[in-house]
Amino acid sequence: MSDLHLEMERWRLSVPGWKGFLSRHSGVPKHPSRGPMLTNLPPADLVVLAGDIHVGLRSVVYAEQVSDFLGIPVVLVAGNHEFYHQQIQLLQPAFFSAAERTEGKVRYLENTVASFDLPGGRVHVLGCTLWTDFALRGNMAEAMEFAGRHMNDYRLIYRIATRFQPDNALMRHERSRAWLHITISRLREEDPEAKIVVVTHHAPGEAYLGRRDGGIAPAYASDLLPEFSANPPDAWIHGHTHFRHDSVQEGIRVVSAPRGYVSHEGKKALEFCPGLLEV
Repeated sequence: MSDLHLEMERWRLSVPGWKGFLSRHSGVPKHPSRGPMLTNLPPADLVVLAGDIHVGLRSVVYAEQVSDFLGIPVVLVAGNHEFYHQQIQLLQPAFFSAAERTEGKVRYLENTVASFDLPGGRVHVLGCTLWTDFALRGNMAEAMEFAGRHMNDYRLIYRIATRFQPDNALMRHERSRAWLHITISRLREEDPEAKIVVVTHHAPGEAYLGRRDGGIAPAYASDLLPEFSANPPDAWIHGHTHFRHDSVQEGIRVVSAPRGYVSHEGKKALEFCPGLLEV
């Protein structure tokens, strides 16, 4: 799952059918009080939350509630919205600390790996927010300038002394991109029988933009799959674009299961069902 945007559920009472939806939550013991219904799901070994779950550490709180309800571990990657009204350098270590306090129920990933021995075999999950390289349309400088003017990220995310800027996002992207290449290569050599799943918030290709096209597109996706095709992960899960799909490109299975904004999606959000991936 991704893009649950639980912070937006304060508008839920204006959505037709939402009061009844909330009553379903309250009638199920231990079910999280917000978010999609998690009853009647197929059996699963692991939950992946690919960002934009809630603002700040509330994402970890929700992830732990999901783990408690389903009885399985949860992998969490931050989206851009997790950092809204926060200082990004301070929040990153706080995420790791908060997840550590769940005693294994929640694994927060940012250029880090979580490994699981599941019934089907060993799985390494590599996670990071990723951000983008702003190169999707060929003119990085123009794309960065456009994003700086039009994306809330660059008004609502803070660094210690100033606002977060597109060049900060680019630097983080380059670091994560290099880390993914190095880590996939290392794991293929050290543990060739294991499965590798990459989880990022930002999308790894133009095909997954959905409605996020036009001048803002380079802030939503980077053209990454061709360069990973020679040494591919077994699957790549992402969020950010609010475009649900399950497809294969460059020999890599790419999956996204976003819910989107309750206030925008209406009935579609009420009927949202998490995606299921078998590797």
